[in-house]
Order: sequence, then C-alpha cells, then structure tokens
Amino acid sequence: MPPCAPDGGATKAGERMVADVARGSTRKDSKLKTITHEELLRHNKPDDNWICIDDKVYDVSKWAASHPGGEHLMHNAAGTDASAVFHAFHTKHGSGDRAHNILKYLPHVANMEQRTKSKLETAFHELRERLDSDGLYDTDFRYYHLMALWLASLLLSTVYLVLTAETKLGAIGAAFVFGLFLQQCAFVGHDTAHNGITHDRKTDMLIGIVVGPLLTGVSTAWWKRSHNAHHVVTNSVTHDPDIQHMPIIAISPEFWSKGGVWSLYHKKWFAFDWAAKALISYQHYLFYPVMAFARWNLYVQGFILLFDPSIKTEWTSLELGSLAFFWTWLSLLTSCLPTLQMQLLFLVVSHMFAGILHVQITLSHFSMPVYHGATYDAPKGEEFLRQQCATSMDVDTQWWNDWFHGGLQFQVAHHIFPRVPRHNLKRVQTMLQGLCHEHGVEYKCVGWLEGNREIYKTLHSAAMKARESPTVEFTESEMWKAMCAEG
Repeated sequence: MPPCAPDGGATKAGERMVADVARGSTRKDSKLKTITHEELLRHNKPDDNWICIDDKVYDVSKWAASHPGGEHLMHNAAGTDASAVFHAFHTKHGSGDRAHNILKYLPHVANMEQRTKSKLETAFHELRERLDSDGLYDTDFRYYHLMALWLASLLLSTVYLVLTAETKLGAIGAAFVFGLFLQQCAFVGHDTAHNGITHDRKTDMLIGIVVGPLLTGVSTAWWKRSHNAHHVVTNSVTHDPDIQHMPIIAISPEFWSKGGVWSLYHKKWFAFDWAAKALISYQHYLFYPVMAFARWNLYVQGFILLFDPSIKTEWTSLELGSLAFFWTWLSLLTSCLPTLQMQLLFLVVSHMFAGILHVQITLSHFSMPVYHGATYDAPKGEEFLRQQCATSMDVDTQWWNDWFHGGLQFQVAHHIFPRVPRHNLKRVQTMLQGLCHEHGVEYKCVGWLEGNREIYKTLHSAAMKARESPTVEFTESEMWKAMCAEG
C-alpha cells in the first residue's frame, strides 16, 4: 500500500473518512476474534476488503477510496497480509508516519492467529531495522544540490545549442543534450514519487511537478498511480501495468494462454487477436523502435488520466497548468531553429535518445518470471521479499557510469526499500545480497549488455510461441465464459 499520507485537501478528506469509518467501530483487542489466513483471504472484494498489518486485521472497505495512492492499491492487497508492503512504503520518516496514525482509527476487526516466523522473515525484519539505525534513510542534500546544478546546466546548454544551431548537425547536438535532460529529470521525478528526497510528501510532490510536468511534460499523477501499482504487484500478468503492453509486446505466453488477459489496473481486456499475434510475433525486432518513441505515449497517458472524471488525482489543476507551460516553452524553443526540418530533427532525435530510459526501466523486469493474481506464491511472511527478488534484477555498473542509470541499477534494493535515497542504495544492495546469500534466495545482478540480451531472448521466445498460437476473439475467451457463467 504505497504512500498513505497526503497533504492539503486530500488529507482532510481522508481524515474525515477515517473518523466516519471508525465511529462506533472500536473494540478492545481482547474481544476480537482470531482468524486464520484462509479466513482473511475470503475478505478479498472491494466491498469486503480486509487487510492484515502487523497481526491486526483492518476492514478498509469504506476507506479504500480515500487512499492517496489510489483505491486500486487497496484492492490489490485485499485479503492478504500486507505488513511488509506497508512498512516498505510507510516508513516513519517525514510525513510517512501519518499512515501509522491512520491505522489507529481504521476498524480493527480481528487479529491474526500466531505463527512461528521463519529465519528469513526474522532476518529481513532485523535488516529493515538496521537500515533505519544506520541512517540509510537520511538524505545527503549535497547530492541533490549537485543534481540540481547538473540538470540546470543541461537545460541551459540545450537552450544555448538551439539558439546557436545553424545546421542539422547543430540541431542533432542540441537534441542529444535535451534527451539527456529528459532522462536525468525522470530519475529525480522517480525519487520524489517515492518521497525519497525530503521524505515530506508535499515537498517531494512539488519537486516532482517541477521535474515532471513543468520541465519534461510527464504527469506526476499518472506516473505515481501506475508506478505504485507496479511496485506492489511486480510482474503480475493481471495486475502490473508496467508489463501489460499488448497488442504490441507480451513477455510471456501467459498473456494469451486464455485468449488474452484482463487487466485489473486498466479495467480492460487485452485480447490475443490477429493484430496482437502479428505484432507480438515480431516483438523482438520491434522492441527498440517502440522504446525510441515510447515517451510520446507517456504524454498522452498523462492527459488521459487527468481528464478522466472517474479517477481522483491530487493537484490536478496545478498539473494541467504545468503541462500547458511545458508545451508552451518547448514549442517556443523549438521554433527558434531556423527550418522545419531542423525543428523536427530536434524533437524526434531528443525523444529517441531519451528512449534509453524506457530500456533501463524494462531491463530489470521483462526477462524475469511472471505470475497471476495479486499475491506471489511464497512461504507466509516471506512473500514480499521473495516476490521482489524473483521479479526484479540489478544492473552491474561501475563508479564512472552509475550516474547514467539514476539508481535503476539497484532495482531489487529499491523495490524492497523504495524510500531509501538513491545515493544510499549501493550500501543497501550489499546488505541485501548478504541476507539473500545466507538464506538461499537468488539475488540477480547482470551487466547492461547481458541484460539486453536476456530481454531479446525473452521476447524472441514469446514471439516464436505466439506464431504457433491460435487467435481468440473475446467472445470465445475464458473471460467471456466466466462472465457468462460457462464451464
């Protein structure tokens, strides 16, 4: 359950909802029943949503709509022990502690039966405490001051190169610098989305809006909504929006084994029809061209979300104003290039270069195993740790190219401890690798080239199977049969 402690109007509304839900619902712990995990699992529907945190079971059915990260995150956790996920995203630093205060007012309806914790679960809990005591959640603001100077130098260099460009080569040079600016800003935006800079949600949100919609045109609201879901249900065929790219890309035959897949995030059916089969059959060739133009899709997705009346977003007016400012200043800057051909070169080449970011994002997950549903199959209490280690991998880098990956090279460590500041992730990686080695859990880390080879092999393997698979219309799919109560 990602960040549950907003500021401003959303906070007041959430607190009012908590108060309303809690009114008349509090009971002494001694009078509460004790339930099993099987009983907890039965309460896994939007109107009957129980979640366990630290052996206490809460009914969040009514409050889920007020969750700042999105109601869909509460639905993903329905009927499960979400303790590890909760603590990963709600550390007691900055405004994160407000989530712990909200728990005091949610309906506490039951307690979980006691069980013996495994050695791995105990060791993971101790590691989480050690990160806190060692100060690894503390931000070295000198790092981000230097980062601000770096981003400012890239932006100013872009402006200078555009204003002085007289040839196509000059426009391409400006495009490369601007593409690097877009990529590097995304990393800071990623840090703020996890409240990983100041740990104050409002402050990090404002920083995120500057490096997001204002300067680079990507909606912060869209990014956080999608990215938080990805963190909770990493590589779930049915739940993770970051791997749901049909009809263009499907990393596993699991996406069409039943004629397609129903996305719990997008609330739509991705059918394995003739178009999907045709594209997926050649996805290993299409992958890099698609990544080169993927950023344009991010722009569109942001506007779709912000104008969707069925989805609540924070600071919508500010985001829309920031996006308008971005397109205004980018249009004015581009118009300074002397010819239309140079203007198009600048826009296309800069966004193609920034497409490296999309390769970096997919590198850590596309070649890893997938699963169905919101819960990863693992021993009780070990689900979160094993899920992240099984579905994510790190990229082996050196001191001289760490900057280019923006913290994404420590993807496993980041997924398990998402609020740790970027500059501390190397130490966290070392500690996690030691824990995993001691308890026989694979912690995967490969080089950049090897990671790209693995993506190609994964996409190629799925493509070859897609060529042999029959297409299925929605009315012939397993989803349709279920809807019609057939079979």
